[in-house]
Amino acid sequence: METNEPNEIEDALRAYGDRIGFRRKLVAVHKSMDIDELRTEAGTYRAGQRSLNSGKQFWRAYGTTLAVAASVAVVTTFGSIFLYRSYQQSHKQEQQYSQLSKEIQAVKYSQRRILSDLNGRSLALSQNPAQVSGSGFLITADGYFVTNNHLVQGADSVYVQSGKGDVYKARIVHTDQEHDLAIMQLCDDSAFRTVAAIPYGFDARPSALGERVFTLGYPREEVVYGEGYLSSRTGYRGDSIAYQVAIGVNPGNSGGPLLDEKGNIIGVISGKQITAEGVSFAIKTDYLLQAINSISADALNGVPVKLPRKTSLTRLSRKQQIEQVQEYVYQVKVFKH
Repeated sequence: METNEPNEIEDALRAYGDRIGFRRKLVAVHKSMDIDELRTEAGTYRAGQRSLNSGKQFWRAYGTTLAVAASVAVVTTFGSIFLYRSYQQSHKQEQQYSQLSKEIQAVKYSQRRILSDLNGRSLALSQNPAQVSGSGFLITADGYFVTNNHLVQGADSVYVQSGKGDVYKARIVHTDQEHDLAIMQLCDDSAFRTVAAIPYGFDARPSALGERVFTLGYPREEVVYGEGYLSSRTGYRGDSIAYQVAIGVNPGNSGGPLLDEKGNIIGVISGKQITAEGVSFAIKTDYLLQAINSISADALNGVPVKLPRKTSLTRLSRKQQIEQVQEYVYQVKVFKH
C-alpha cells in the first residue's frame, strides 16, 4: 500500500543528522575551553578575591563560549524531545490500521470437524498448527478464487469452506504483496465441481462518493452481511489503491467482496481504521484485474482466467442479491506450523 513513510524516514534522518551536528559543535566548544582556568576564575570570583572589573573581564573572555555551549545544550535537548515525539506520533499512526485476519484458538474447535466436508472426507493435518481465518470469493465458475495476501502469506496449507460446509483444498496460484491480493485455485481439489455461472460482474471504473455498497464475509463461523457507502476514493492515509468505506467490519472479513448496488465487485475488503468506528478499506477492482493479468501461463496450465462479463444482479432486490452472492463467498482457513 502506498504511504508517505519514505518521506517520514527521510525527515527523521535529516533531523537526527542536525542533532549530531549540534553535538559535535558542543564537543568543539568544550575542547576550546580552559577548564582549569575557568574553575580558578569562578572560584576567586565567588570568594571575593576579584573586583567587579575582574568579573567583567571573566565574562568578556568566556561569555561567548558559555553562551554558545548553553544554546547548543538547549537545542540538543529540545531536538531530542522533538524526535521522540515525532517517532511516537508516527508509530501511533502505523497502529491505526488493522488487517482483518482472524486468529483462531485451536482449543475451540476440532481440526477434523472444521476440515471435514459433508461427505465425511477427512483431511490429515499436523497437530495443533497455528490457525488464521478470513474470507474470499470465487471469480470464475471453474474454481479460481481471490482473498488477501496477508491471510495466506507463509501458509503451509489453505482450505476454503462454503456456507453449506463443503471444504476444498486451495492451491495458491499468484500473490501480489504490493496490493495485498492472492489468487487461488479450488479445482486443484478433485472434490470441487464447477459451479453455476458467477452472478456478479467486475467494475474497475472509479466509484462515486456516497455510492451504496455491501459486503459478505466470515468474521463468524457463518456468513455475515454488512452495508454502507463509499466515503472516500482513497484508502488509509491517502492510499490510492484502495477505497474508504463506511461499513462495520471485523477480523475475519479480510478478502471479502465489496459490491455496488448493481452487483458489481468494486473492491476486496482488506482492513479497517481501529481509532474510528465504521472506517474500513477495500483494494480497488482495477488492481485485482491487474493481478489476474499478471498470472503466468505456467501457473494457469495454459488456460486463461475468464471473468464473467457482466452482473446478473442489477434488477434484483438486495435480499435476492445476498441470496445469490453468498453461494460464492467462502471462509478461508490457513494453517501454519
